[in-house]
Amino acid sequence: MLAKSRASLFRALKPLTSHWAFCIYTIVCGSDWGDMASGGLTYSRLIAWLKVILPLAALVLLSTLFLFSRNIGGSTDEIPFAEEELEQKVREQRLSAPFFSGKTSNGNLVAFTAESARPDADALGRAIATKMEARIDHPNGQYLTFASDRAMIDNTSNAVTLQGQVNIQSSQGYEITTTELVTAMRETRAHSTGKIRGTGPGGQVEAGMLQILPDEKKGDTYLIFSQGVKMIVNPAGSNEVSRDTD
Repeated sequence: MLAKSRASLFRALKPLTSHWAFCIYTIVCGSDWGDMASGGLTYSRLIAWLKVILPLAALVLLSTLFLFSRNIGGSTDEIPFAEEELEQKVREQRLSAPFFSGKTSNGNLVAFTAESARPDADALGRAIATKMEARIDHPNGQYLTFASDRAMIDNTSNAVTLQGQVNIQSSQGYEITTTELVTAMRETRAHSTGKIRGTGPGGQVEAGMLQILPDEKKGDTYLIFSQGVKMIVNPAGSNEVSRDTD
């Protein structure tokens, strides 16, 4: 690029070379071209020197322009993120699509998946997950599923607390909702911390607490309702019956 600039500048200056030579010689050697030979400096020799000096001067000017342009606009090595944005990214440490699976002591397969998870800044060893789903598969083909929009994962106790709108489904036909469900990650055990409401094979059910416990001998899982259970039974061919139990 410098060579092209040099050639272009030389072509532009070539028509003016004779005029500049005359001016320079007039100032240095006098006002008469006839004195040129007597002074030991011929016109051809002067032109030859100018052909060397002028291109070198042009290169110096071009180099100076490049040095100035390099400083315009500031440094390009600066990180294109604000300091607060970088700190936020470090704090979040978000993990996309986390997955956990394992097998319980009684042979059930468990799997937990989420849309995303990040460490809880308020508690060491705990994480906050979104769109949490869990599934427990029994060797006999039965299964349980849990789902919620938010969950707290406690790595110390190997437990997950599903929060918000918690949906519970079983292969036995139960569909139950609650606001919070605590489930183990390595065992088939879970319980709600508040009221539950849902439907089952016999009708509708409401209770103050739900426990999900395994039957170690049979390999089944029981849904145990307690604390003010209210059942609305709809047997086939009969009227609606309401039953309250403790």
